[in-house]
Amino acid sequence: MVEIDDTDRTLLDVIKHNGRFSTRELSEKTKIPMATVNRRLKNLIKTGVIKEFGAVIDNEKLGLKTLAYVLIRSLPGADQSDVLNAAAKRPEVEDMAAISGQFDILLKVRVKDTDELSEFLFKYVRNFPSVAATETFIGLNLKPYMESRKRSKHPS
Repeated sequence: MVEIDDTDRTLLDVIKHNGRFSTRELSEKTKIPMATVNRRLKNLIKTGVIKEFGAVIDNEKLGLKTLAYVLIRSLPGADQSDVLNAAAKRPEVEDMAAISGQFDILLKVRVKDTDELSEFLFKYVRNFPSVAATETFIGLNLKPYMESRKRSKHPS
């Protein structure tokens, strides 16, 4: 485990919302000296705390307006890696995890609409190896919550 302090946490809070800030901009937003920002960022990258920088995609602009969470229960004794490997090949799957509880796998899925979601579920998920049952939850009216989540004590 890597030990970090409040200065590192402040930098991480800002860059997780916008990883494109220059060292100067980060220094201005956090009130941390530029040399310190530069040194701390290099260390966070070197120690693997920051694994990579990426983009936040506006899925609505791509026509992917429907967010769903799909719970999958595997057949008793089945190897869950079969389902995870099959799911990883599907472009609809944004994220996934093996989970504990009544279900074994959780998929985060983005699609155009409920028709596309139905096709994904019936054509692909039900045909993944060793799927015994599924349960699907559709996200509703997420935009206001996601917008408020983007705000931090260090607005971009």
